[in-house]
Amino acid sequence: MTLTFFMARRTRTILATFALYATLLLLSPTIGNAQEKTPLFVFGDSLFDTGMTLYNEVEGAGAEFWPYGETYFRKPSGRYSDGRNIPDFIALLAGLPFLRPYLLPGLNDFTLGINFASASACVLVETRPGTINLATQIYYFEHMVERLKQQVGESEANKLLSKAVYLFNIGGNDYFSLFEGNVDELPLSTYKKRAYMDLILGNLTTHLYSIYNQGGRKFAFLNIGPFGCLPSMKFMLGIQESCAEEPQELIRMHNAAFVALANRLQTQLKGFKYTIYDFYTSLHLRVLYGHTYGFKESETACCGSGPYNGGFTCQKYDYTFSVCSTPSDHLWFDAGHPTEKANYQFAKELWTGGPNIVAPYNLQDFMALPG
Repeated sequence: MTLTFFMARRTRTILATFALYATLLLLSPTIGNAQEKTPLFVFGDSLFDTGMTLYNEVEGAGAEFWPYGETYFRKPSGRYSDGRNIPDFIALLAGLPFLRPYLLPGLNDFTLGINFASASACVLVETRPGTINLATQIYYFEHMVERLKQQVGESEANKLLSKAVYLFNIGGNDYFSLFEGNVDELPLSTYKKRAYMDLILGNLTTHLYSIYNQGGRKFAFLNIGPFGCLPSMKFMLGIQESCAEEPQELIRMHNAAFVALANRLQTQLKGFKYTIYDFYTSLHLRVLYGHTYGFKESETACCGSGPYNGGFTCQKYDYTFSVCSTPSDHLWFDAGHPTEKANYQFAKELWTGGPNIVAPYNLQDFMALPG
């Protein structure tokens, strides 16, 4: 059906979201105490955002509008899905409460972790000015470290930071930006691809060093997904295939280079450990063989407009869009984000998957490693 959504006042949405998080804190599992648990600190973009964008000064976050959150929260919750996202499910599997966004007012306990991820975040500051990019997330993290030391003392804080896992999903928006408005310039030259990739990896390395210097030792990553398969990318490039090959080739190049980078850091940095979830393959398989994974529709999004519902209109005030009645039938909830059902499948693979999909450790084993 076709619907036009009129946004309520932003202040009302933020107050409602604050109340929602208060409720979630009561309902989420809190088995044992902080000293027995492995804290989880999350960095990344909209795939991992659990509400940071709601508290950013930039208006129009998108996930503050219906129908986001309709399946689980029954209201918009700042997540770019119909329900929970990957960090939510990882927290549940680890026996942690839902990780609160760092900008949520009133936070004063960081012993179990926190979520810094924010929609549109990029590695490069220049890619999308005004967003909570990775540099800003690291800045917030460093301030959080000081607050954590005030909360529990420097010695205990250092133990928590060393034991913690730092979970990343970042870089996709940087590469996506190469294709926005540049269709006439495609294909991209090999030189431009490699130079841009080296710039992203160099900046990312700097930020990983920052966390390492604060005591972080265990780093978990999603590699970049097959964004040539995104409904938004196919809509933007006007292709009819399941996936656009040029974006796919670029991401495969990045993912291979990132494995080499992670191995190099493990060799160079004492105590540095990593694991990588092959999100590219996992999502690509679901696009190509959706029915195998329980999806009736794996190319057209539940919510949006245009071919494949590839227009991001359900993130915008006073836009017309179509929305499906059963999100769980779909792999994609909107033009660039999976449904809750898909997010659960990804989280389960990350948590307990074998070495063919997450290596050298699954996240369950990785979180149990000493810092």
